[in-house]
Amino acid sequence: CDNSSRVVLVAQCSLTLGRVGIFYNIILTVPSNVVRDLDCPDELAALWNEMMRAIADLAAKPHKFPRKERFVADVQISHGWMHAGYPVMIHSTVAAELVKVDHIRNVGIWGPIHELGHNQQRGCWEFPPNTTECTCNLWSVYVHEEVLGMDRAKAHPNMTLANRNYRAAEFAKGGRQLSKWDMWVALETYMQLQGKFGWDAFKKVFAAYPTMSDFPNDNEGKMNLYAETFSRTVEMNLTGFFKSWGWPITPATEEKLSNLPSWSDHPMVQYD
Repeated sequence: CDNSSRVVLVAQCSLTLGRVGIFYNIILTVPSNVVRDLDCPDELAALWNEMMRAIADLAAKPHKFPRKERFVADVQISHGWMHAGYPVMIHSTVAAELVKVDHIRNVGIWGPIHELGHNQQRGCWEFPPNTTECTCNLWSVYVHEEVLGMDRAKAHPNMTLANRNYRAAEFAKGGRQLSKWDMWVALETYMQLQGKFGWDAFKKVFAAYPTMSDFPNDNEGKMNLYAETFSRTVEMNLTGFFKSWGWPITPATEEKLSNLPSWSDHPMVQYD
């Protein structure tokens, strides 16, 4: 560990806040005592650079963002314990978790990556309010598994297999109502897709959207477009799968994809 950049970091501190700005794609503004206690800034920078590259990869974006993402820790923020935006705001009491490499690698960093995931969400493939607190977690799962080597079940207790299976079963038992498809329940839809088709499918789907125009404005239209886009990406008819999750798939979408082989053994079949 090279401590040579520590002096530079501390020199950047104001009386209350220190800006850790040696990173490629992100700036961390944390209490100055957190910066002074930083032992290995080069190791921290390398880890954050790797995590930010992963965030860009999943979003199908260039590694270099037009502007760096920012975290600012403060004693009072406008909403919740953390919130997305520019900057991402967090309470100062948890600021150290942003810069403790051992904590990130061994415990995880779900919340901050969740907020950065919010910043990657796009209205054309978002279905609010159902997915507002859902799809941002794709980035949390991805970063923990692909960068930190941490299984999703360890990264967050709601991601254990038992909890995932329970949510899917209860959703089916309750009549597969779209009004009940949100947050962790909705995330399971995406996790089942990831389990079958991998992360590359998501990257290709996200990359396809910037090539499109005239997006639907309503959730039904956007959900049908997503089902069609994902199906064409993986060359498999996924309409039955999405319908099993309560999605309002139209006959027109089913017709468009009728020439593709169906995913007939998808995980939700067991609850029919």
